[in-house]
Amino acid sequence: MARQGNKVFDSYQSCLDWLFARHRFVMKPGLERVEWLLGTVGNPHEKFRIVHVGGTNGKGSTSCMIASMLSEHGVRTGLYTSPHVVDFTERISIDGNRIEPDQVTELVERLKPGADEIEATFFEIATAAAALYFGEEGVDLVVAEVGLGGRLDATNALDAVISVITRIAIDHADVLGSDTAEIAAEKAGIIRENGVVVCGAEGVALEVIRGVSAARKAMFVPVIEDAIVNNMSITPNGNLFDFTYRMDSYEKLSTSMLGRHQAENAVTALVVLHELERLALLEVSEPAIRTGLGDACCIGRMQIIDRRPTVVADVAHNPDGAKALMEGIDEVFAPDRVIVVLGIMGDKDARGFLAELVDNVDLVILTKPATARASDPEELAVIADDLGLTNRVVPTAGAAIENALSEAREGDLVLITGSHYTVGDVMTSLGVGQLLRP
Repeated sequence: MARQGNKVFDSYQSCLDWLFARHRFVMKPGLERVEWLLGTVGNPHEKFRIVHVGGTNGKGSTSCMIASMLSEHGVRTGLYTSPHVVDFTERISIDGNRIEPDQVTELVERLKPGADEIEATFFEIATAAAALYFGEEGVDLVVAEVGLGGRLDATNALDAVISVITRIAIDHADVLGSDTAEIAAEKAGIIRENGVVVCGAEGVALEVIRGVSAARKAMFVPVIEDAIVNNMSITPNGNLFDFTYRMDSYEKLSTSMLGRHQAENAVTALVVLHELERLALLEVSEPAIRTGLGDACCIGRMQIIDRRPTVVADVAHNPDGAKALMEGIDEVFAPDRVIVVLGIMGDKDARGFLAELVDNVDLVILTKPATARASDPEELAVIADDLGLTNRVVPTAGAAIENALSEAREGDLVLITGSHYTVGDVMTSLGVGQLLRP
């Protein structure tokens, strides 16, 4: 990666401090700003093809699975996801190798003059940095996860060969809409004229996205209708299932990512691979499919971080995610008791999330991750009491996980969830990675 310009930041941390401070700039509608920023560094996004992945839940995991399978096929593959859990470098990787901190610093230094001129937001700069990195590193395909929504998200400035939309649920209602149809319409904003859409949604959301696809003359691929899945087995070691799509069939495909919802994400990812083959961008290999899918992993998605007692981290942050998570915990682990360490953001549906825990959880330890956006755990306790959930408040995430572990017996399961911030703070307190986030 070529170095240009003068040194602006004296360390990776000072670069991150400046970058995270850009959160103070309010997101402005439209893609003109990020397009202009990309233009200041030569439009690097025009050097590679893009698989664009949106949705409410499952888009990060699906992106990781697609990227892993592409890399296993020998395709030089970039992956851009958000948000991170422990460190910013999680967001940008090539063939499973994260960007180095000094590379992040160099990229942001080069983008800083343009970013200052237009008061670019954190996510606009991060997206432009990822595109610049991928363009200069000579990737063939980039799997880019939508940050928020779809239509006006900065990643929508990257022109995709395939648009992928995963499960749709209520989230960010203040920005995206208060019902599934409104949110699906916003997510469908990533669909390209005459493009290809792989849709893993169901029900009303599926029909809304089908309608937008038709209006844009895009080829619409409904996963639930076109892919056939049989003999699914959900185990503590991963999932097994048989998969058929058009003329291709595979027996006993496996994922290492846990839970039935991850098997569903895998099916969507598999359909994407076969659509790339139909577009002559890939020649699918069964061994590469098997290895890439089996090796795919995504930090903070039903991730086992300790045993005896089992400690699981999951970044579920809305009621739909909580429902899938609790079903997965019961089906995969069947623990004696479940103790939850929960910190959730103030703009989330806390009551809806906690309601999904009522029939499955023995104790909720309510806490506050280190961000001003987090809900007050005392206010969460009022909701938990109203729902009949046994709970206690422990102010910090590090102290909360210590409290949970002191309470747990060998057959129990400790679950950390509610937010990327909560999972990141707990993983850092346990020594799993280094947290570099204000």
